[in-house]
Amino acid sequence: MTVGPERVRWRLYGLIHRNPDRSLEEMARDVRCSLAEAEQVCDELSGVGLLVPASEAPCGYVTVTPEAALTRLLSAEDRQTTAHLQHVSRIRTAISSLISDYPRLRDERREAVEIEILPAPALVNAFLEDAGSTATVRMRSMHPGGAPPEGIIDDMLLRDKEMESRDIRVEALYSRRTAETPHMAAYLADAERPGREARTAEYLPLRMIIFDDDLAVLPIDPDDSSRGAFAIHGPALVRSLHALYDYIWHAATPSHLAPAGRTADPVLDAQDLAVVRMLADGLKDETIARRLGVSPRTLSRSIAGLLERLGAQTRFQAALRVAELGLLD
Repeated sequence: MTVGPERVRWRLYGLIHRNPDRSLEEMARDVRCSLAEAEQVCDELSGVGLLVPASEAPCGYVTVTPEAALTRLLSAEDRQTTAHLQHVSRIRTAISSLISDYPRLRDERREAVEIEILPAPALVNAFLEDAGSTATVRMRSMHPGGAPPEGIIDDMLLRDKEMESRDIRVEALYSRRTAETPHMAAYLADAERPGREARTAEYLPLRMIIFDDDLAVLPIDPDDSSRGAFAIHGPALVRSLHALYDYIWHAATPSHLAPAGRTADPVLDAQDLAVVRMLADGLKDETIARRLGVSPRTLSRSIAGLLERLGAQTRFQAALRVAELGLLD
């Protein structure tokens, strides 16, 4: 705060102290300043408590001793400090109360999500097996990358048949390039039946399997499946994963890739049906050939021709196809 010159300020304070019966205008002339400057100085002195307005005094003020002014100023500051500390204390109490209640309020907006780490492929496979056996409504899977080995196609068909027997809806997404692999084309053709549907897309972002509405399995590292997977339990996050799956699913192409020769029922003779029955019973080629009275090489050619007519890639697929056609009844 700007104050008047020291000489004017202290001379004016002295005049008011010694001659309170004089007017302020007279005192201004004595200290050689204007009335406005004198009024400004009085305002400054009042601000620090050295003057107190007094209507009965001709100059409008009476003086306060510096000691008394300082005591009053410090007392006022003490009162303000005390009030401020009390205000801070009230704020601290209110915040402490909120802090104690906040976890409960926060939990009201949270849904439980549990993430289980499956650090090895063997653990992932075992977990998927268990999850599939306990699914109650649906299973949705997304498979980027190359085709699975031909040797596990029969296992995939068995899993699909087991889920079909429990009325579990199965949806699967594969890359278009994978679907062009012969053994995958045959598998996808077999997958097209009520309750099971497969679709293909040019690009799939990551491997993902969703069971019902409360469990999803995603890779820890999408580029390295050997690092294992996360199992995400809880509907809150799985709902979002379903939304992602829906987006890709609706943009994908339904898989109608049935091989040639599947549009009409194949014609099988008695020997073909006998071969299929023995394959379904798990007999070895040598045993089947011996029972039919043919050489193992002749049997191999017969089985190859049988698979081609049935549009199957594996013997297990052939047995399923014959069973679907009712040819073993």
